[in-house]
Amino acid sequence: MTPDDLDDGGPRPATVDVLTPEPAPEPIPELAPESAPEETPVQTLESALVEDLGPSPASSPAPVEDLPPPPDADDLPTDQLRGVIEALLIVATRPMTVERLAGCVPGTDPAYLEGFLSGLADRWTWEKRGFDLRREAKGWQIMTRPLFHPWVRQLEKRELPTKLSKGALETLAVVAYKQPVARGIIEDIRGVQAGPVLRQLMDLKLVAVVGRDDAALGRPLLYGTTDQFLVRFGLGSVADLPKRHEFGA
Repeated sequence: MTPDDLDDGGPRPATVDVLTPEPAPEPIPELAPESAPEETPVQTLESALVEDLGPSPASSPAPVEDLPPPPDADDLPTDQLRGVIEALLIVATRPMTVERLAGCVPGTDPAYLEGFLSGLADRWTWEKRGFDLRREAKGWQIMTRPLFHPWVRQLEKRELPTKLSKGALETLAVVAYKQPVARGIIEDIRGVQAGPVLRQLMDLKLVAVVGRDDAALGRPLLYGTTDQFLVRFGLGSVADLPKRHEFGA
């Protein structure tokens, strides 16, 4: 007899499939980290490059070639010597003394250069050149001729120098003619306090402290004019200041 023969026609219970648990996956063995490629030290690499390419120009700069000394002034004709002096004066940014010029032109004497420059200034004046050679601040400097100032101003309209007040001009005149002079003497002559005006003139670099009066009580400061003062007023030295008879006094 089979199980089917015992079926009475009633509902049969559903068959439940029992799932067999799957075995856990085997753990994946960890891979050992790959060893990083060995780096070449920078010093070693640089050494190799130096061996292959030779020393770099930056590490061993080539020596600057010494320029040959300029020809002696005795070997130059007069017109070429004039050109040399003109070139030096053109590139100079401040008045050049004859001693400085003599150092740039071997074989020349300062006394000879002084006469040479005076003659060159007279020649340019006679030729009515646009530039002038003037003696300023114990030296010589090329400047535009004042006659052509209106046209030169159109080329470069720079700010004009600060205009000095009447009090500043009076104080500057006392310092220029009495230097070295103490502040007390300036105040005695003008009859007013000179401190603020002196500070203004010092800020403009027209006046500077030049020492102390050791013979006076308190050793007061002494004031004098500067090279900037000479350049500002077109003077070669303090000796070029107008004399008393030139004022009609």
